[in-house]
Amino acid sequence: MKGNPYLVLIALSIGLASAHAQSSMSAVWMQRNQLFGTARYNGSAGALAALGGDGTSSLENPALMNSSSFGGMELSGHFRSDRADLNSQGAGIGQAYIVGSWRHNSKTRFSLGLAHQQQGWFPNYWIQSESNPQESAVSTWITQSNGLSPNQLLSSGLYDAYAAYMGYLTNVGAGNQYSSDAEGLPSYRQQRFVREYSSSSWSVPMAIKTSKISVGMRIERRNGRAQERFLMTESGFSPIGLTKAYEKTVVDSSNWSLWSLRLGIAFQATKNLRISAAIQPATTAEVDWEYRNRVRPEANNPEVALTPFELFDKQKFRYQLPVLMQLGVARTFGTKAALTGVWIYHGAVNALISSPLSYYDIGSAMADELLAHQQFRLGGEYRLSEEWTARSGFQWSGAATIFSDHSAQRMLGLGIGYQELEYAVDLAYNLVQSSGSIKPPGGGGDWLLPTLHQRITGTYRLRF
Repeated sequence: MKGNPYLVLIALSIGLASAHAQSSMSAVWMQRNQLFGTARYNGSAGALAALGGDGTSSLENPALMNSSSFGGMELSGHFRSDRADLNSQGAGIGQAYIVGSWRHNSKTRFSLGLAHQQQGWFPNYWIQSESNPQESAVSTWITQSNGLSPNQLLSSGLYDAYAAYMGYLTNVGAGNQYSSDAEGLPSYRQQRFVREYSSSSWSVPMAIKTSKISVGMRIERRNGRAQERFLMTESGFSPIGLTKAYEKTVVDSSNWSLWSLRLGIAFQATKNLRISAAIQPATTAEVDWEYRNRVRPEANNPEVALTPFELFDKQKFRYQLPVLMQLGVARTFGTKAALTGVWIYHGAVNALISSPLSYYDIGSAMADELLAHQQFRLGGEYRLSEEWTARSGFQWSGAATIFSDHSAQRMLGLGIGYQELEYAVDLAYNLVQSSGSIKPPGGGGDWLLPTLHQRITGTYRLRF
């Protein structure tokens, strides 16, 4: 039998190469802010963060906390629908925020808040099915394997080819010439892929405000998880071979936690013009990373039992995350309307992995895959009456990696709000479009994976 049953632990020296296989999207998700917040914020696609007046604005720039001398509370619920090959829906509380404000004198006010955010992206699998395919993934792994021994495959990072050998899909003979245990072409092939992301954060924003200038600080603790799962099934191989069918699963996942500090300032340049800026210095994240490459084979002969094989690695890293800068401009038109714009810049890092130091070179190579990138938002709101307000906005986010991987996005926001003296209710609709592709282990070029994400948000705001 090939290898140890069910589980092989890869030595630390092999882990040096496997760390490079981790998706660069994990690092992107760690450094980016939440895409969604209150319904007022979402209705403008995030552009109203430059104006202030709600919980999400204070989290982006703590200098823009609620300027009311009263305390307040916000609670936001979200319903989402992701379009890939299938539909999925989810509902939950996206943001809870409470703030208190104390007047020091006639011109100075101190505000303190507490916020919790919970976000996630859980689309269903992209699915690609073929009957009588013209190529088998096994042939691709044979091409990769020729001329290399199994140990050389492993040390070179050719994990799919190595797992194919250990999982009874290919066989090696004299001169490291590989042949197929899964003989011929399968009669059926299916590939499935999914990306999942979730994060939660607790933060404390605080600010001191005068008639013209506000300064603020926010401390945040964030935990998150990112995972990619690829599944491939090929069945109906020739009965001449050893293997009749197999299921292959590749899982690449990261769990992380980080502390961050954000500083902000807002300046009332004129009666109708507010300029704001925020900076989040470079920080680090503690990352637990896991990689699994599993094959479950099925033999043509029912009397032969083939042992499943799993290539597994688990490491702890410290990731270096870049500086973030934000600039906002808000122009009001009396009490009737506001036009706002936000620019956000995410920097780059020289080496993504700062600890352990033995992974520095791998961290440098991963950092080369990441790009400094920008985000632009433009939006506003218009008061239809004393009670009703309409909002809209657009957001453009540039690519954060050198790959086509869903890191570039376009967002449209529409919203409406109703307010009384002591409470307000807001609703928002968001449409997010992104595109990406992967190179599946079976070959055949890029697999395009477009996404269309929709979200409805409701927020209840209470003053007390």
